[in-house]
Amino acid sequence: MNDRIQQAFCEGTAFIPFVTCADPDISLTEELVLAMAEAGADLVELGLPFSDPIAEGPVIQRADERALASGFKIHDLFTLIERLRKHTQIPLVCMTYFNPVYKYQKERFLSSARQAGLDGLIIPDLPYEEQGEIKDSCKAEGIKLISMIAPTSRQRVIAVSRHSEGFLYCVSSLGVTGMRTN
Repeated sequence: MNDRIQQAFCEGTAFIPFVTCADPDISLTEELVLAMAEAGADLVELGLPFSDPIAEGPVIQRADERALASGFKIHDLFTLIERLRKHTQIPLVCMTYFNPVYKYQKERFLSSARQAGLDGLIIPDLPYEEQGEIKDSCKAEGIKLISMIAPTSRQRVIAVSRHSEGFLYCVSSLGVTGMRTN
């Protein structure tokens, strides 16, 4: 399998924009991802809308609410990726929480993701120590399970980085995502 994530980092660093799927609708999400690829993004992170995004600030929470209110369902993510793959081979990584993967059925989710052309998965509420729950299944489907480290990860950084796949997601600040005043 072509390792699109590795290719995205072939020059050392990569520009990775984020978009919440289906905010305000799936067609605009497709247009935005294609525009990001055209504008030079190296990889695109697709946010899977979720009703309880605990690591997200108010901007992404509202985007998730709008997407869910528009009728977004998990299978729409896979349809979006399939449509994108007709136009671009930019690496696509899904940012989601473990609950939607579990509820959709882990094996079904990962199989659908692989068939659609997803390259990686970031699950912020799945600590490195608990990745055994899904890591082998991701590997079997050829999907990179992206590990996260945070400013508080001091003792864990070496272990997490040694076993990371795709790239290491470095959380730059404590708290939820979004704008800060300092």
